[in-house]
Formats: sequence, C-alpha cells, structure tokens
Amino acid sequence: MPDYTFYLNEYLGEDIPEKDFPRFIKRAGDELRRMREVYAVAPRKGLDSDTAAAMALCAIADAMYEFAQEDEARGLVKVSVGSVSETYTAPPELCARTLDDRAAHFRREAGYYLQIGRWLPQ
Repeated sequence: MPDYTFYLNEYLGEDIPEKDFPRFIKRAGDELRRMREVYAVAPRKGLDSDTAAAMALCAIADAMYEFAQEDEARGLVKVSVGSVSETYTAPPELCARTLDDRAAHFRREAGYYLQIGRWLPQ
C-alpha cells in the first residue's frame, strides 16, 4: 500500500491532506480488491505490477476524496450572502445509480495504470 510520500512524490498527488490519506488509501485498497474479484487486472505495459497497483490506488483515493468533498458540500444546510439565502440538503444515502457511476469512475481512474476487463489480451 503506498504511503503519503509516494502519493506526493511519485503519483504527484496534491488534493488529499496528509491526515485524511490513510482513510482514503485504505478505502481505495478495498475498492481495488473488489475490482480484482470481478475483473481480470494486469499492469499496463511499461509498468511493473507494484508500481501500477500503487499508482492505481492513489488515483482511486484521489477520486474518492473528490467525491467526499462534493458530498460534504452538498450537505450544506444554509448559505447566506447579503440578502440572498439558499438551503441545500443531501439525500440520506446515495442512490444505486450514483454508486454505480462512481465505481465506473474508479475503474476508469485505475485504468490509467492497470488493464481492467473481463478478458485481457494475452
């Protein structure tokens, strides 16, 4: 599992704060394990297996962090600027379509470093 130094220096990540990184990289690891159970997964040409997996984990963690930021912003209850006031509410849970779209996005992000599919070329 990559550490925060790898995230900053090798992956060149800049979004996830250091204090939040362990939580998101663990969740990314869980997601990549799930992908490996469902799909054939192999490193892209030119990448060794460990580097490809570490880069994919960082990409998934970045996407998860961005979604978490969106969810948090959506849960904002009330905003007032001068005489303009708006109220937002977040649904209590995400719908199945949103979860499916996010899983597809995680696969797409990991796909920059890993081949992921039902069948992989030999």
